[in-house]
Amino acid sequence: MATKADKKNAIRQEIIDAAFIYSKQLAGKTFLYVYGKEYFEVSFPTDHFLHLTGVKTNISAKDFYKNAKKGKLTNNQFYFDMQHPYANARKKLPCLKRLPELTNEMVCILKDMQTVTIVYKLSLTNLEFTLGLTENLNNEGKKVNDFFLPRSLRVEDSSIEKSGAGEIIDFIFAKDASKSLYDTILVKDTGKEIPDNIKRLLDCQLLREEI
Repeated sequence: MATKADKKNAIRQEIIDAAFIYSKQLAGKTFLYVYGKEYFEVSFPTDHFLHLTGVKTNISAKDFYKNAKKGKLTNNQFYFDMQHPYANARKKLPCLKRLPELTNEMVCILKDMQTVTIVYKLSLTNLEFTLGLTENLNNEGKKVNDFFLPRSLRVEDSSIEKSGAGEIIDFIFAKDASKSLYDTILVKDTGKEIPDNIKRLLDCQLLREEI
């Protein structure tokens, strides 16, 4: 039977594995989601990784991510409490490792998903797990830019029931955060055309290839 130390070691390894995936496939990139004529952009800051793990830490969110990415996170640097129980982290972490699926596979957009503490204006789901997104605000509550950021990873079947409306995504585009225009298409509904109002956000070469 697994001891407490065994269980914590397993969680630590899951966090390290998830951080490696996050660093390779999400951090430093931005993603453009298009449904109908509506769209929004998502980025994955490194200091938001901690929010998604389901654990608490006694170090900064940036240091937590950095240590996990380098495989140097120790068992003393994270813990569980009533708001962050072991069972919750154990359930979340396998989905956190699969988070890139929400950027490169067909997903559903949920609007106004309600939780106990917050209403998420937008969320992404593949019907197995849901990523709650929040606007990029500074400490004074002012909008920094138009990007949405990951805030909560929920592994439950009731997210859709707790949301106001849902839409199937038509397109997902990606780019390095350092670039101004999206140059990669990750998901497209072949029965749909790229709406005119987002073409200004796309690289000319990509547009030529898709027309």
